Amino acid sequence: MATIGIIYLTTWFVFSLLGFLKIGDPKRQVLYSGSLVAAALVLTFVLLRSAELGAFVFGIGALAALVRLTRAWNRLPVNRPRG
Repeated sequence: MATIGIIYLTTWFVFSLLGFLKIGDPKRQVLYSGSLVAAALVLTFVLLRSAELGAFVFGIGALAALVRLTRAWNRLPVNRPRG
């Protein structure tokens, strides 16, 4: 039982650090942060099958990744129509 707790805490720590990682290119940031959020959702509902446990393990990292995702999405270059 202690081993499972250590695995959960290690996953929480690593995922939290990855969620706060900032990449300079907005396209890569969107891809990276979107992948982290998708991985958190899949692991929560497929592997853990518990929303409460998933919120504990991936909560801070997923929120940080969502913030990075929205900021990078707003910085994406937009091709303006020529007219």
